[in-house]
Parts: sequence; C-alpha cells; structure tokens
Amino acid sequence: MLSQLIIGYEDGREEVKIVPSNNTKIYPQRDKIKYGFHKPFKYEVIKHRILPVVIANCPNGKVIMPAGIDCHPETTLDDIIEIVVETEQENQEKKEIIEKNVFEFKSSSSDSIYKVRQNGDKLKCDCPGTWRAKDRRCKHIKEVEKILNIK
Repeated sequence: MLSQLIIGYEDGREEVKIVPSNNTKIYPQRDKIKYGFHKPFKYEVIKHRILPVVIANCPNGKVIMPAGIDCHPETTLDDIIEIVVETEQENQEKKEIIEKNVFEFKSSSSDSIYKVRQNGDKLKCDCPGTWRAKDRRCKHIKEVEKILNIK
C-alpha cells in the first residue's frame, strides 16, 4: 500500500512524495519541516477495453501497463484504481434509452415546453406547477400517469 506525503518546509518549499505506507516517518526538527500531511495514494488508470492492468518490470523501473505510467518500485495491483470511460457510442445508447421515458407538454400560458421524465416508477416534471402542488404532482405528471396506467 502506498501513501502520499506532502511536506512543507520552513523556507516555503513544498514537496510531494509517494512512499510505501510503512515508510512515512518525517523528522521535523532535523529537516526544518513546518507541516506534513499523509494520505493513502492510488494510481488512477483508464480501463482498457480488452487488456488487463499489469505492472511490468522494465530496465528503468516498474511501469503500469497498458497505460505506460511509471510507478513506485513497491507498487502492487491494490495501489491501482481502474477508471471506466464510456465511448461516445455507449453514451448515445444510454441517452436513447433515457429519452424513451420522456414526455413533452407545451405550456398553456407561454411558448415553453415542459418535460416529464420517468425514472423507474417515479415521475418528475420541470414545470413550476410541480412546486405549487401539495403532492408535487402537476397536471403533466397526472396526464403521464393516465397514459402509463400508474396509480
């Protein structure tokens, strides 16, 4: 397990170090340290679609692959977080699924268009009538409930 040390010196310098958790000792008087912070550290790596994360031993030190990030010599797979980044196509597919549960209504008093969105069994409308209604069910939500046979 790795830790991040942030050390501030009396001369105004600040130093950030990545060290093993069992090696987080500092010597304030000897090194003229004004403050020091210690927190757990994890490398953040974007998850590859196919390849798993590995730590490769190279001649110049350890490298997190397939990202190609140089890392501390004592890094383990527990010190790495994989971040999932969705592709544009995946985002578009999700948006299409979400948009299927959207109902639009034209305002009776202006040119505004209000949307009622269904999320599971809950309905939400973005019109001001939602806030006025005691039960938070405006006329648009009641109309969608009739269409979907809810309540």
